[in-house]
Amino acid sequence: MITRRTFLKASVAAASGLILPSWLERAESYINHEGQPYLEPLATHREKLYAFDWDYGGYALSLGKPYEEPNLDLTWEEFIQSYANGQEHFDLMLEDEQGLITVEDRVDPEVVLNEWIYEKNPIRKAFHFLGNIDLGKDLGCGKGCGGLRFYNGFSPMHDAQYVAAIDNMTLSLLQKRLNQIDGTITIALDYV
Repeated sequence: MITRRTFLKASVAAASGLILPSWLERAESYINHEGQPYLEPLATHREKLYAFDWDYGGYALSLGKPYEEPNLDLTWEEFIQSYANGQEHFDLMLEDEQGLITVEDRVDPEVVLNEWIYEKNPIRKAFHFLGNIDLGKDLGCGKGCGGLRFYNGFSPMHDAQYVAAIDNMTLSLLQKRLNQIDGTITIALDYV
């Protein structure tokens, strides 16, 4: 039996030509029976967008393993290759209190951690990736139909960047949209 909510969503999506009502019915039926999002697999999926339970409700998203930690023990050469996009011609000759720093010297772990937080953190990468692609109208909706929420800092002194899917239907719609865009990213549920 189709619910009023499904009918309204199907009507709006079908009227705009975005999603066929049968897809919404199939997705909602799957969600109701399985208790998880309907994630259509494609053979072309090569990268994972992890969805994990979030303390604030719904799922936080991560482009890469959400609990990944950086390698803090890097030489300057390794650091440049990892964080300066592998610019081999980058000639690093800095001076510190002890003298000249060369590419074989170790990088201060705080420097590596700071760069990782702002450049390589999988949760922040998901925020920027999803914020820079056309997600369509279905995922930006609000009242009664879930949606994605982008959090750019929770307070003036907190600069974390998260993107969260409010519910299972939102993850289902996101997977459908990612499949339409280029079909290379699959959503993986991560309950660790």
